[in-house]
Amino acid sequence: MSNFVLIIFCLLAGILGRRFGWVPKDGYKTLNAWVLYFGLPALSFRFLPYLKWDEQLLFTMVAPLLVLLGSVAFFYVIGRLFHLSKRTSHTLMLVAGLSNTSFVGFPLIQAYYGADKLPIGIVSDQTTFFLLSTIGVIIAVKGSLNKNKQVTAGYMLKRALRFPPLVGCVLALTVPHLIDIGFLDEFFVALSSTISPIALFSIGLQLSFGIVRAEMPHMLYAALYKLVIGPALVTALALLFGQRGEIIQVSLFEMAMPSLVGTSIVLHEFKLNTKIGNSVIGLTIPLGLLTSYLWFVVFETFFM
Repeated sequence: MSNFVLIIFCLLAGILGRRFGWVPKDGYKTLNAWVLYFGLPALSFRFLPYLKWDEQLLFTMVAPLLVLLGSVAFFYVIGRLFHLSKRTSHTLMLVAGLSNTSFVGFPLIQAYYGADKLPIGIVSDQTTFFLLSTIGVIIAVKGSLNKNKQVTAGYMLKRALRFPPLVGCVLALTVPHLIDIGFLDEFFVALSSTISPIALFSIGLQLSFGIVRAEMPHMLYAALYKLVIGPALVTALALLFGQRGEIIQVSLFEMAMPSLVGTSIVLHEFKLNTKIGNSVIGLTIPLGLLTSYLWFVVFETFFM
């Protein structure tokens, strides 16, 4: 219960902080920097050295790809039916196809499944970022107004190597096998415990409910795919192949998260439809807090 109180409190604190100007306009960037450069790497060092490989983690890594590819197919059809511009359809592919596996996902995993299941979330999150930096960038370029922008393997590699959580993940999987850093366990516990309140407060500061009336149907399609169709797709595949257990549950739960806040950076960088993209992100976060509970009940029922 305390985890849900924390989620609601931090989100409301962020919304009120933005409304009353308690935090500078771009203050969320400082909070995000703390989470990205310190909190998430510390979380990797807290859990990954003790993670035992399970073949079901392959599903954890494949699920985000399936949801993203499903989004590409879904909004290709929607774009053709409603004569959307490539700029808008590709925006919707990104915001509906990538899940907020860390900033929202980690607090909700703790609330529903317990902190000991966070390593599964880390695997899902790193896969999601890899997809954003590769397939996501390609989708963005294809729909970009900047037709001269080129995507090279070096460009994508540079983006990946500059992402602190990914660097932290690699170090957490290697350093403990070279030297004993067990004496730092409590330090990593303390540092990683800052992620949930700071990340949720940051999301509250960034929540945008600006609605473009003419684009409301497209936003609803994006929310429908992100929160219902996408999770249902991977859930059906898991049932089809007889996958069960907590790893599968948490992996599916991460796919039911709202839209990835980080996609807004890519939308801006490649001059996509940032207004509708940010509106979808703002719409799916509060809705996702509700639908995630329904998906939790489904997973507890069918995947025990």
